[in-house]
Amino acid sequence: MPLQKNFLLASKIFEIRQEFLENRPLDFKPKLWSSITETRQDIVIVMVVPTRGCSWAFSESGGCSVCGYINDSSHERPIPEERILKEIDLTLSRVDSVKPIEFKLYNSGSFFDENDVPKNLRIKILEKIQKNPDIYKLSVENRPEFLINQVKIIKEAKKILEPIQLEIGIGIESSNNAILKDCMNKGFSIKEYKKSVQIIRSLNIRLKSYVFVKPPFLTENEAIVDAIKTARDAIDIGTDVISFNPCNIQNGTLVSHLHKQDRYQPPWIWSVLYIVKTIREEFPNIEILCEPTAGGKLRGTHNCGKCDKTVLDLINKITEKEEVNDDPSKLCSCFCKWKVLVETPIETFRSRNLSRLRRLDPLNE
Repeated sequence: MPLQKNFLLASKIFEIRQEFLENRPLDFKPKLWSSITETRQDIVIVMVVPTRGCSWAFSESGGCSVCGYINDSSHERPIPEERILKEIDLTLSRVDSVKPIEFKLYNSGSFFDENDVPKNLRIKILEKIQKNPDIYKLSVENRPEFLINQVKIIKEAKKILEPIQLEIGIGIESSNNAILKDCMNKGFSIKEYKKSVQIIRSLNIRLKSYVFVKPPFLTENEAIVDAIKTARDAIDIGTDVISFNPCNIQNGTLVSHLHKQDRYQPPWIWSVLYIVKTIREEFPNIEILCEPTAGGKLRGTHNCGKCDKTVLDLINKITEKEEVNDDPSKLCSCFCKWKVLVETPIETFRSRNLSRLRRLDPLNE
C-alpha cells in the first residue's frame, strides 16, 4: 500500500510521541479492563486489551495526530495470553441477563496485525467467543492495510466464528485525502478505505466506519462540514454503521501539544448534535453511534458546562431513533455563541476565544 505521508507533520508527531513514551514510568503496567452495559435490545460487553501496540504508531511516521492509545499498550512487555483469556471468561460470567451479547474487543492497534495480536492469541480469542451461545456479534478494529493484505486471515477468522457475526471497524476519520494526510497523518487514502470495504462486503462481514469530529487545523465549521460529508461518503461506499468520534485530547499526541499552546480546542457538543441530527434525517435507516469519550469535560467535546449533559442526552436519543422535538436554540444561551462561531468564515481571535472561553462569556468580554 503506497504511503500517504506529510513528512513534516509525521516527524513532529514522532517527536512528541517519543518524548512522552520516554517519560513513561519504568514500572508502568498496562491495564486490561472490561465493562458491561445492558440496552433495550442486548448486552454490550466492551473489553480493552492493551496488546503490543499499533504498528503505524510504532513506525517513524509517529502514528495518527489524535491517537494516544499506544501510551497504554504493553509494548515489549505483553500481557500473558492466559490472563487475557481468563478475563474474557470472568467478564462473561458476570452477565446475568438472558439477552443476546454483543462483544466489542478493542486492542491497542489492529486485530488482524500479527505484530500486535499474535496468531495463537487471535485464534484462541475467536474460539472462546464462538463457544458462547449467547454472543451474536464480535466487533474488532483494523487499519486498511491489515485488511487488504490479510484476506486469508480474515476468512479464517470468519470461519472460526460462525455463526457469530463479525464486525470490523475502520477509522476512515475523513473522506478528504488532504485532511487524512495533512491533519490526521493516517498513512492511507480514501482509495485504501474503498478497497477494504470491497473486501469486507465480499466476505459478508459487517462494517463500522469511525468518523472523526474536528481534526486539528480545521475551524469548527470546517469540521462540521467534513464530518457530514465523510459520513455521506462512507454510507455511499457501503458501511453498515457510522460511529461519530468527537475529539478527546489524549496525552502524547499532536492535538495535546496544540491544545497546550492554545492552538486547538475540542468541538462543541452543539456541533456534534448538528452532525448527528443531519445524518439521522438524511439516512433514517442507517445505524449511528456517538458516545463521546470525555463528553462534557474540557479535554472532550463540551459546551458551556450548564447544558452539556442535556445536549449529550439529546444526541443519544437521536442515535436511538427516538422522537426529538426540542428546539436547540431554546435549550441554552450558549447556543447563540456557537452559532456566531460556526458562521465566522475564518478563524479569528474572537472565534478562538469563543471556543477557548466557552464556559465563560467571551461575547461580553
